Amino acid sequence: MKYKLPVTIERIGDNEYMARSEVVRATATGESPEEAVENLKEAVEEMIEEYGTELVLKDLDKDVYYSIVEVGV
Repeated sequence: MKYKLPVTIERIGDNEYMARSEVVRATATGESPEEAVENLKEAVEEMIEEYGTELVLKDLDKDVYYSIVEVGV
């Protein structure tokens, strides 16, 4: 089964980004936004292997859908 997790990406320095997903309490960094997200994905997969899907995804509500809204100002 695949899950969609909300992820926030933040620039934390020159060529350094942090991706985090609060719902699974995971954070990872990378030299680009894409690398940070890929590292986060790997971290979550490792967490699931170590602790199990039920524990890692316990706060993920299956009836909640996440989307991105872009607003111009």
